[in-house]
Amino acid sequence: MIAVPCTHPMPYTLFEHRHRFAIWAAARAAQRGFTSVRVLRDALESTDIAAFLRDPASLETDQAAFDGRYRGWCIAALGFLENAGVANSTFGRVAKLVAVYLKSMVITGPHAESRLAGVIHPPIDAILLKNLARSEAGSQFPQRWRTMRWTMLDEQAYSTLIAELRRVLPEGEPFWKLEEHWTITSG
Repeated sequence: MIAVPCTHPMPYTLFEHRHRFAIWAAARAAQRGFTSVRVLRDALESTDIAAFLRDPASLETDQAAFDGRYRGWCIAALGFLENAGVANSTFGRVAKLVAVYLKSMVITGPHAESRLAGVIHPPIDAILLKNLARSEAGSQFPQRWRTMRWTMLDEQAYSTLIAELRRVLPEGEPFWKLEEHWTITSG
């Protein structure tokens, strides 16, 4: 096998290294019976998410501004997938793609204590929703959360779910703390 040198316009920095890992992690998390890592990478890179994170001012983003950007990233990635002819493209799938990317880049990265880290949406999946439905914290929404299919969420259903999930946490807690309910309980 012959090694082919990597040619790209940006120098290979720690940011680029984390970016590539975050894309891979996000694509693998959202890929479940969907499409390839390469296509999901291209969908993420069709947005301005990396440029946003390169700007130090992004770390001070509040919830309202973040929600608008998040929606824009999801719509752009979804548009990319639909234009590429990827079947079963949904807002729920791209929302998970974006959420895992941001979790890898910000929450588990060097900016975990930033304002941005506190408002990033957690990756939504069946494990989180079922465990929340079983918990005291999520007792007001249990039946719907137990049967909700994250892969099928449209933009409105996703927005409603995010608003409900925000009410589970005490005021002032970072949104990532919701993931304490993500644990494999069987199988």
